[in-house]
Amino acid sequence: MIGCDLLEDGGTRGYLQIAYDGRDFIAFDMDTMTFTAADAAAQITKRKWEADGTEAERWKHYLQNTCVEWLRKYVSYGQAVLERKERPTVRVSGQETPGILTLHCRAYGFYPRPITVSWLKDGEVRDHETERGSIAPNSDGTYYTWASITARPEEKDKYRCRVEHASLPEPGLFAWESESNLLAIVLGVIVAILAVIAIIAGVVILKQRSGKKGYGMASSTDRGAGSSAQVMNA
Repeated sequence: MIGCDLLEDGGTRGYLQIAYDGRDFIAFDMDTMTFTAADAAAQITKRKWEADGTEAERWKHYLQNTCVEWLRKYVSYGQAVLERKERPTVRVSGQETPGILTLHCRAYGFYPRPITVSWLKDGEVRDHETERGSIAPNSDGTYYTWASITARPEEKDKYRCRVEHASLPEPGLFAWESESNLLAIVLGVIVAILAVIAIIAGVVILKQRSGKKGYGMASSTDRGAGSSAQVMNA
């Protein structure tokens, strides 16, 4: 296995590990320019390569130069994909049983894969009480995960789900809205919509009534003018 890494600080790292018949054989340490033998048979190769001196130099040059050059090239080809960031959609739900409330925090559709979903009580992380699911892939290339915790129903307002992800400028905090709270919100929205409709309907009716009164006055004036003309003709 031969490879190299580009580190966030701009540095590089290389590694060389060789196996034989399914077992570790020998590995190269680029920092010390030495080889580590995994068994007695590999000691022969180790002594030969280190005595020669050029083997270590050859691998160091490859790992620090050729490998890094190719890696930078292929990273540039996939830059759009590597820098892709999709914000997670977070849903918090609760399941109540007598004396126990189970809170679930689910994060959907996020990318890249690394994410941290934690439950907080009064602002304190409760990792030892949290049950977590694995980070699973979705069909569109994004990921999904969840975390749950049990609590006392009367303490539900003390809990928050915190989600940390590369797509978020700062960690997000999410609380559970029980069905009663959601119902109140929905009813409030419905009442507000009905009030707006009533106001619009009232304005329309007033305009229609104003139009009818104006038309009636004009008709009365026309009839008066006609009567005058008849008198004059007589």
